[in-house]
Amino acid sequence: MSDVYPEHPAPKPSSSPRPLVITLIAVVVLGLIAILVAAALVPARTVTGTALPADQYGFQDTATRTTPPPTTTTTDAPKPSIAALTPGWQTAYSITRNAVYDVPADWTIPTPTTIIGFESGNQRVVMSGAAELSPKSCDGHHSKAMTGVTGSKLADAASAAKDVATNWATVGGLNDDRPNATFTLGSVETLTVQGKPAAHVTATMANPGPNDCSHPATTIVHTIAVPANSGQFVVMVVFADKDVDGTVSADTIAQMYNTLRPAGLDLATCKQDNPVVGTWCG
Repeated sequence: MSDVYPEHPAPKPSSSPRPLVITLIAVVVLGLIAILVAAALVPARTVTGTALPADQYGFQDTATRTTPPPTTTTTDAPKPSIAALTPGWQTAYSITRNAVYDVPADWTIPTPTTIIGFESGNQRVVMSGAAELSPKSCDGHHSKAMTGVTGSKLADAASAAKDVATNWATVGGLNDDRPNATFTLGSVETLTVQGKPAAHVTATMANPGPNDCSHPATTIVHTIAVPANSGQFVVMVVFADKDVDGTVSADTIAQMYNTLRPAGLDLATCKQDNPVVGTWCG
């Protein structure tokens, strides 16, 4: 059985959740950390940095979180080499969650500290360990698909997968120039991912017209929740155009999320004073 969610009841956002690329460069000035921000419009919101509250605590915690202090991000440190399980593919990984997964060779993988997602008004969903398919599509304003990992502290994998899918379909479907998208939440699929029990859910989004390259008629959200430390869950998200040329197939998405696993980073690399929700760090 599926649940149908109507247009989100929140007030209309001031802008659609088209991604905005924000690169955060930390520099020390008189003992203080200054954050330099450069922004440019793109199809998905991409943020580089590790001290962002939305990735620290998750969507469902925005009302009660406290903001962690800013930290310095080192962008020139050597990246650990993590071999792909799938022949001919590459890996994307999150340092803060110590999580890695495989993606096809034609996907674009930014730095491990990059987070990507959507923001509209005071609502935000983001994920780390990001990868994108055709990030400069539609005259440079759209990605055919994007993926990464986030987390949940809900009680079970099914609830975590459903909650994250709902959040991404809701925020990703907000618009200022047309009605908000509606979505259908699919039933929970139980499966085993790399030896761990997991839950998989899809949210199929119906995007109001006029539809074009940057606004396909249908978008699909896949979420896969896998047990992590402290009774929490690492949740992989795939947000993709559906039924258009150049997008990712359902079979390829399944191959991707079935490789989700701990990255094997050492504790000194991934440990934080203020840990994220849903991590295999430590």
